Amino acid sequence: MIYQKGFTDGLQKAAVSGRTGGGDPLRIKIRIADPAGNITVFVTTPVDREKYPAIARQILARKELKGEQVGFIEKTEQGSFRMEMMGGEFCGNASRSFAYLLCQMAGKDRQELEVEVSGSPVPLKVIADRTEGTSQIDMPLPKSIELVQTGSKDVFHMVIFDGICHLIVPGKPRGKEFVENALARAREACPCGAWGIMFLEEDRMVPAVYVESTDSLIWESSCASGSMAAAVYLSREEKEGVFAYTLFQPGGRIRGEVRKKDGRILRCTLGGPVKISEEMEIELENGGVDII
Repeated sequence: MIYQKGFTDGLQKAAVSGRTGGGDPLRIKIRIADPAGNITVFVTTPVDREKYPAIARQILARKELKGEQVGFIEKTEQGSFRMEMMGGEFCGNASRSFAYLLCQMAGKDRQELEVEVSGSPVPLKVIADRTEGTSQIDMPLPKSIELVQTGSKDVFHMVIFDGICHLIVPGKPRGKEFVENALARAREACPCGAWGIMFLEEDRMVPAVYVESTDSLIWESSCASGSMAAAVYLSREEKEGVFAYTLFQPGGRIRGEVRKKDGRILRCTLGGPVKISEEMEIELENGGVDII
């Protein structure tokens, strides 16, 4: 499944015309992924890694692209592809979208593959199914679950993964002051470069994610690693079995499963819908890229 041609054409015209400054532009190619509304812009043109944050900031500033995060497709010395997120963080939605993109590039309707992505010390197994329009990924196991105090009385669970930590806050979304304070406490407790606050009310979740390197706080349409953190949190008292949770988020639904034995987590999987656009070219300000 891909976006309709009219949608891609509209983005192409807006993207190319979005540059306002003078000088020679930096032209890069991108694809736009929609995993349950968590719009991810993949940069497919090779660029120096030290320029990733500045390029990502420009892309996120382009409102017509509607991007919530940016991933960079890299080619390894062995000739395979890997995906690096804009701040080196882990992102489940981007990772499963990356696998879907590789399946699409290979011209296959369904593919079981492993992907190498930032924030995960090992390749992750994914089943990409273009007929169903879904992608399911084996997520990294959480390192731990900690308690974090965010105020004089508020204590919340924080699920810690390699590359990102998520604070689970029961109830409806709260205001700016709470979010800023909670993020500050989360950063003190888990210095990892990316943090999420997952507002969880029964089976409905609203995610907010902050990435340090791009200084970006995004109220995301959906969050895969946050969904996995919520599933781990919801199954925290369970000892044995497979525990599945479908979480409805502003941009769509994501299903997380936790397999446990003797109270220990053996496997975490996460799946949901994915769409990928055709490749398009955009222009960025070279000056904005050079200044990191």
